[in-house]
Amino acid sequence: MRGLSTHFFVHAFACFCLLGNGNGEKASDHWAFQAVADPELPRVMDQTWIRNGIDSFILAKLERKGIPTPDRAIKSILERRLSFTLLGLPPSMLDPKDSLLEQLEELLASPHYGERWGRHWLDVVRYADSNGLDENAAHANAWRYRDYVVRSFNEDKPFDRFITEQVAGDLIPWNDDFSVRRSNLVATGFLSLGPKLLAEPDPVKLEMDMIDEQIDVIGRAFLGLTLGCARCHDHFFDPVSTEEYYALAGIFKSTRTMESFKRPAKWVENLLANSEEQQLSKKHQDLVEAQNAVVVAYRERANQELLASGKFNKLPKKPEAHYPEPTRKILENLEKTLKHFNGSSPQLDFAMGVQEGNVTELHVFVGGDPETRGEIQPRGFPAMFAAYEATNFHSGGSGRLELAAWLNSSRNPLTARVIVNRVWRWHFGRGIVETTDNFGLLGGKPTHPEMLDWLASRFIEEGWSIKALHRLILSSETWRMSSGPHSIASEKDPDNRLFSRSPVRRLEAELIRDSLLHLSGELDLALGGSTWSHENRKLVFNHTSEDNTNYVTNRRSIYLPVIRNNVYDLFQLFDFPNPNSMCGDRTPTTTPQQALYLMNSPLVRQAALGFSQKGFGSDPKVRIQLLYNSAFHRDAEPHEIRQSLRFLESFSSKSEPSDKWHAFAQSLICSNEFLYLE
Repeated sequence: MRGLSTHFFVHAFACFCLLGNGNGEKASDHWAFQAVADPELPRVMDQTWIRNGIDSFILAKLERKGIPTPDRAIKSILERRLSFTLLGLPPSMLDPKDSLLEQLEELLASPHYGERWGRHWLDVVRYADSNGLDENAAHANAWRYRDYVVRSFNEDKPFDRFITEQVAGDLIPWNDDFSVRRSNLVATGFLSLGPKLLAEPDPVKLEMDMIDEQIDVIGRAFLGLTLGCARCHDHFFDPVSTEEYYALAGIFKSTRTMESFKRPAKWVENLLANSEEQQLSKKHQDLVEAQNAVVVAYRERANQELLASGKFNKLPKKPEAHYPEPTRKILENLEKTLKHFNGSSPQLDFAMGVQEGNVTELHVFVGGDPETRGEIQPRGFPAMFAAYEATNFHSGGSGRLELAAWLNSSRNPLTARVIVNRVWRWHFGRGIVETTDNFGLLGGKPTHPEMLDWLASRFIEEGWSIKALHRLILSSETWRMSSGPHSIASEKDPDNRLFSRSPVRRLEAELIRDSLLHLSGELDLALGGSTWSHENRKLVFNHTSEDNTNYVTNRRSIYLPVIRNNVYDLFQLFDFPNPNSMCGDRTPTTTPQQALYLMNSPLVRQAALGFSQKGFGSDPKVRIQLLYNSAFHRDAEPHEIRQSLRFLESFSSKSEPSDKWHAFAQSLICSNEFLYLE
């Protein structure tokens, strides 16, 4: 059927497969569609364990289950947990004399905090430096959006403002401060980053697929809802009708994401220059053209003079070499001047993003087919919430500003709950709602619904501040729990759904790589910018061309290019998310290939070599302690020192001393204690 895409069939198949799993609950009664409450804190027996409201909610459930009050982890473990959680780096910059709360503030103030937490958000918005799909063209300016995200987290930009900038940044007044305008234009890259079938011959199909992808990422990222399921039929489970889908789609039909639909189609790039910069660039170009005209005119005059001298031999390709000396020098000086002006031309910056288009109200495409049209649907939002109020759209606008206001409304019960749950999941490895991207009827129910609402209420009260939410979570006794097993907790809470202990989690792919470079002393902590030079919109990789992407850099992993269809090998091995779709919940795997990589990878071996140089020339016991402390943030126990010495002594006397220390350093890197957080 014309107009139906692979993206559409994925939605349809997912909905079909889940059709038999309904529980009969009415959509109007679903917990996630009710207003956010502000519940009272529950009473608990062990008041000595309570540091804030989080602890009251957690301990109340543990006590009802007969699970003892959890133990606290030791400070060195908490310091390592805190540093990797907030910065994604080992805790080398922490002063052990400082309290945990003092260390918390130091880490939140670090510019590397935004790199760690910005990467979480890049998972959600399917960030990539190339298009993927049929035309894997370079997103050479996508890095500006990535840097915008990092800055936003560092600045603790209110999350409601963060949403508005990404959905409608180009429409926000900027009061003559062009730096604000520039940042807001870059923010709209959120809507443009998705994969597109650039070689699709049917422009209507291409545009509707793109709009569907935009609706899908907005629905799941901000609302935790699979809105795309309503493209061809009413949503099987959630209260979203096909009419409401096309009312929402009209907003994005009225938005210009593509510059051209001529194959291969081109996405919009917003100019990031103010009027003065644009005028300067134009004047410079006019000057270059004028200088070029002078050179051409002088050459023509010189050629005429040569012909007039009576020499009729054919002129060579570079006749100026045969000009009289004064003429040649004048031409050389003119061409040097022209070359200088060409080389010093101001480079105007561009960024992926969107613009306002022609306001359009869409017909319903029956069954998702653009050729089978139903009634026109005025632009609007799903009326799934009891507090929904009809919105009057600005007559000349797409409706994206109104959409952002609807998403951020205090009457919207989903937005604050969804982001609070995401932050909790990134701290604890599991959300209060386990299905972080699905709060609909087929999603999981919250294990602690009152705590989720209490946190969402505090989040809104604190001005939608992510850092304030960190302070609340990380100052709780719940976050400070030990990960050690407890027989009663293991029996009554085997899956840790009640958060009876701290989870043991493997470091993400980026943290493994950054830690390796950090241990070797080679990590480059420079902030921002691009590490990838590729011409914008040119193919970077497909099945008929070689991928020349260069990953050889010591910059942090967030700055490595993310190439769709060909993700960096370390990232692929250690569960980096598929950049073709949004992901709020990375799923860890354990495979033999991961162990082989740690044993044989040139990156790991080089890092181990640099790491092994620590304490060179010192007493072996002192050197072992130094390596243990660097790798694990703790001292080696006496039995570990003995085992380490035996390992070193097992090498042949003919071996180079550096070889055994290299092997020892790599053995620490390959250990679970290095790769996992307690």
